[in-house]
Amino acid sequence: MRLARPPVLQITIGERTVRAEAVRGRAAVWAGEAAYESAMDLSEVIARLAAAPSERCRRLQVTVERPPAQTRTLTDLPPVRPRELRSLVANQAGRFFRRNGAALVTDAAWIENGSGRITQAAAVEEPLVSAVVSGANQAGLVVESITAAGVSPSLQLLPNAERVTRAQMRRDMVTRMAIAASAVWVIAGVLLGARLLGERRNIDAELAAADAPLAALRDVRQEMRTVESMIVGLTEARRARGEALAALARVSAAVPESTVVTSYTWRGDGSGLVAGASRRAADVLAAIERTHAVANPRISGAVVRETLAGHEWERFTILFGPATP
Repeated sequence: MRLARPPVLQITIGERTVRAEAVRGRAAVWAGEAAYESAMDLSEVIARLAAAPSERCRRLQVTVERPPAQTRTLTDLPPVRPRELRSLVANQAGRFFRRNGAALVTDAAWIENGSGRITQAAAVEEPLVSAVVSGANQAGLVVESITAAGVSPSLQLLPNAERVTRAQMRRDMVTRMAIAASAVWVIAGVLLGARLLGERRNIDAELAAADAPLAALRDVRQEMRTVESMIVGLTEARRARGEALAALARVSAAVPESTVVTSYTWRGDGSGLVAGASRRAADVLAAIERTHAVANPRISGAVVRETLAGHEWERFTILFGPATP
């Protein structure tokens, strides 16, 4: 007997009301509505609505209407990458959106409109979305998305604390996957080495018993050395990959928060380069030197200054590792 999947709770937050539907597939199995006075009691309203359906929901999808959400179509922004675009809008939220004394959660994305690219941006007061997450936690719901009505679903308005938590969870997952992959390589290497050792012993015994020509014995042993060299090469490649990831993690942790790293290169001898942009390139170099993130860091070439969104930025390239003779 096939069990039905739990429905998804979809809520729409207006200026003073919250509408909720429990949806399985495309069919609504329950609907309800409640009023709220402020963000302070919104979490309780959401928890109460989540407990109302006869079938328990596990996931929550949220749409915030306008108002309380604010949406904008922005033009004439510099052609930066999506991640840098989000940071640009967040850092200048007061320029693009109204502030009512509360911190704003923002997101932005490039959208093709037929004649070029424009920016869609959305914002909502952080206390409101924090109350949504709090109410979901009280009801045992997993918040899948918080979006603004009328804009691309890719714009997510999760509170900053939740974003940090999810980013840490993703980093932890990547770390666990890397550890698991390394363990698989180690086990495979051990099993292959054991098999090769057994095969080598068998071949030596058979050749000795059959009194094979010395030339044939040399050929077989040469093949075994070739395979052993391959194992050594795989081991070295795994070690170098681990060192490269570790160096990147140290550099990312060392650089100031205002720094954007755009390029990272690692070579087998421990040298490489980090390129990016920051308010002061000298601060980036000083932070890397102070934390010993990589060996022998040094600025390469001239630091290029440019103005972006009213702020001065310095583009830099930092070499590290053994100096070029």
